[in-house]
Amino acid sequence: MKILIVTFTGGVNPGTIMQAIGVQTAFKQLYPNAHIEFLDFPDFKRGKLSVRGKNDSLWHTFLQKAFAAFRLIKYNKLRKTYFNYSPRVDMFNYDKASIAFIKQYDLVVIGSDTILEQGYNLDETKIGLNWMPLFVPKLYFAASASPATFNPSIDLKEVVEKALFIGLRDNLTVQFFINKLGIEAKRLVKQPDPSYYLDITKFILPQRLKNKIDSKKKYALYNFNSDFPYRKKLADNLKSLGYQVISTAYNPYADMCFDTVNAFEWAAVFPYMDIIVTERFHDSVFGLRNCKPVVAIDWDKNRFAAEGDSKTFRILEDYGHQHLHFNLCGSADLTPICTAVENITHLFDLKKIKEVNNIQTESANKILIVLKDILLRNNLL
Repeated sequence: MKILIVTFTGGVNPGTIMQAIGVQTAFKQLYPNAHIEFLDFPDFKRGKLSVRGKNDSLWHTFLQKAFAAFRLIKYNKLRKTYFNYSPRVDMFNYDKASIAFIKQYDLVVIGSDTILEQGYNLDETKIGLNWMPLFVPKLYFAASASPATFNPSIDLKEVVEKALFIGLRDNLTVQFFINKLGIEAKRLVKQPDPSYYLDITKFILPQRLKNKIDSKKKYALYNFNSDFPYRKKLADNLKSLGYQVISTAYNPYADMCFDTVNAFEWAAVFPYMDIIVTERFHDSVFGLRNCKPVVAIDWDKNRFAAEGDSKTFRILEDYGHQHLHFNLCGSADLTPICTAVENITHLFDLKKIKEVNNIQTESANKILIVLKDILLRNNLL
């Protein structure tokens, strides 16, 4: 059995690695002896990594890039250990040879992550291979189109309807499929992020970093891109509220930077934190999985829909904690965020978080049972 997984795996975003390993883990449960490859493609995700922040010096920017380069070496080592890759293909300018080799796979798995965030090439003449407009056995697995700001077409609908299974990661994407693509709701399955297939207790923080943690202090994990306009101000506010500020990338405004961690070490940071304040989706996921309060913030207009909907909001909604989501686009008022942090013990429902964690894990496992039945009926298992 040859399986091709189409999702993001590159860069130094730890969540990207974790979700990809989660997808692979799930399909190894279904196909213990399968040969699994990830599609190698030029990254089309929008982003401004290592951009110089408004308050950052040139030295700060240099250090940020240097530590990111160091982490990339460690990330590439993980990729080499855990992933097999296909030949490289341009997702939006593919040729007949690319189509031919993809058709050699027995099953194509599309997702997870925001792999569906772009539908067409720049000329809007070709549907991207991320949606897989080829006649191959395929399924969508916790796929997301967030922020879903492109215009759909009847052609895209026809592509989706050919999937054996349509598993979507967030309600934003579910609503996009129903309201914009016209896919019947009964065909869609809302499923947890694939990182729920990973045992978070297996991730170990290096001893040198453990030694820096003082059990008598309160710690806030604080992760934002360098061009977040309030990166310094919000960090200072967290400090004034009694928190030691920790970042898992270089941040000159943090008290400590765990800026050499790989993705597995990043996942091991969360049990030691008291609160997570972040823009990152998988910071929210792993914070919640570790039963930690999460204050999630959107601010970049490219990362949420026109009405403010986003994957960042939706993960908190899944846990009934949408009141801890904030959008700072066009606003400089940090008061509601600081007030939430100050009153977090009253706003955070630990019992609810534990209940939803159990539900998410059960849902992830039930989906594999459903998939097994679908694959058997299609002679793919």
